[in-house]
Amino acid sequence: MTVHRIADGHQAALLLDADLRALLGLLMRDARSAGEVARQLAVPLPRASYLLGKLLQAGVAFVERVDRRAGRPVRRYRVPGRWFIPYQVTSAETLEALLLTQITPRMERMALFGAAQLRAQQPNWGLWLSGAEEYGSLEIGDEVGPATALFGSEAPIMFTIATSRLSRTQAEELKRRMLRLVEECSAWKSVDEEASEYTFSLMLVKGGVA
Repeated sequence: MTVHRIADGHQAALLLDADLRALLGLLMRDARSAGEVARQLAVPLPRASYLLGKLLQAGVAFVERVDRRAGRPVRRYRVPGRWFIPYQVTSAETLEALLLTQITPRMERMALFGAAQLRAQQPNWGLWLSGAEEYGSLEIGDEVGPATALFGSEAPIMFTIATSRLSRTQAEELKRRMLRLVEECSAWKSVDEEASEYTFSLMLVKGGVA
């Protein structure tokens, strides 16, 4: 069984700080010196040292070892790779608030990325609203109509929130298929030097979303 840490309030604030996510991920994978952190995150060395000091003081990071380079000691910092963060120790008053605090910024960034790709296609975009479905239908498009040709094409961009009436068995099968897809895609590796990062979000909940 993998050993995990339980965060206190101070640690939770650092672990859930979106601005520290890249640093935390870096230190969870391997021990790094302040210089390595500065280079890999493209930040000034004083900034890297300051952030490492914050994590060290809070007990989020620790010095895994001290190497000697040219006669000088070089500290290498590490963050344990598994944490449990009870929502009661966070600043969120409810579990719902905690989830929204973490999900909303990511969804906002996805919307910004998507808008940039849409503008690269053409400048005039808007939303089409129709009552064809039970909860209504809100679709991205231009003056002609919804952008079904774009989102249904091979272009790697999607904005889809779908609601379906399913049995429990069907909902379980949908989840299994979604998880298999995520597992399959996670195994893909690209050697293309021009390969880009793509972000996708999969959520399945019981209830209709208007």
